[in-house]
Amino acid sequence: MESNETFVRGAGLASFAGGVLGLASLVAVLGGETALGMDGFAGSELAMAAGWAGFVASCLLVVGLLGLAVRYAGHLTASGRAAMLLLGFATAMTVGAASTMALVVPTLADRAPELIENPPASIPPTFILSGLVLGICGLVVMTGLRRLQLVSRGVGWLLGVGSVVAILPLPSRFFLLALAIGVAALAPSQRASGLTGPASDTDRHGLDPTNTRVG
Repeated sequence: MESNETFVRGAGLASFAGGVLGLASLVAVLGGETALGMDGFAGSELAMAAGWAGFVASCLLVVGLLGLAVRYAGHLTASGRAAMLLLGFATAMTVGAASTMALVVPTLADRAPELIENPPASIPPTFILSGLVLGICGLVVMTGLRRLQLVSRGVGWLLGVGSVVAILPLPSRFFLLALAIGVAALAPSQRASGLTGPASDTDRHGLDPTNTRVG
C-alpha cells in the first residue's frame, strides 16, 4: 500500500539521519574526552550537545526499526520476528540510556561528580546487556533477511557489521546499525514478490510445493 511505502521510506530516512547524528555524538565524546579529559568533558557544553545528539539519534533508530518491521517482519520466520521484537526492546533500553546522558549526566557533573566517576554498580551490566541484545538480535534479523533474499549481500554485510559494532562499549555505538537499518528500509527488495505478502513455502525453503514432478 502507498501509505505503508511512504511510512517505510520516511522511517528509513529518519534512521539514516539518526546514524549520522549518532556518529557525530560518538566523535564529539571521543574528541572531547581526549582534549578535556573525562572530568573536564563531563560538565562541558560539548558533552551536553553530544548527549542530546545521541538521544535524538536513538529515537530516530526506533522510527527506523518500526519501518523495518512494517516492511519485512511479515516475511521472517518466527525466530526472525522474535529477534526483531527483542531488537525493539534493546533499542528502548538504548533510548533510556541516551536520555540519561542528555538529561541527567550534565546535572550530575555539576552537583554530584562522584557519581560520574563511580557510577552505581547496576549501570555497567545494563549497558553491556543492552548492547549484547542489540547486536545479537540484529545479526539474527540480518540472517533472516539474507536467507529469504530480501536484502542484497551488501546491505546484509552492513547490517551485520553494524550489529557487531553495537556490542562494543562505545557511546552511540548503535550509529552504524541505524545507518544500516535506514539503507535496508530504503533499498529496493531483491525479489519483486518478496514484499507483497507473507513468505510462502517456496520463499522459505526454495521449493515449489505445486511442482510434483518426480525424476
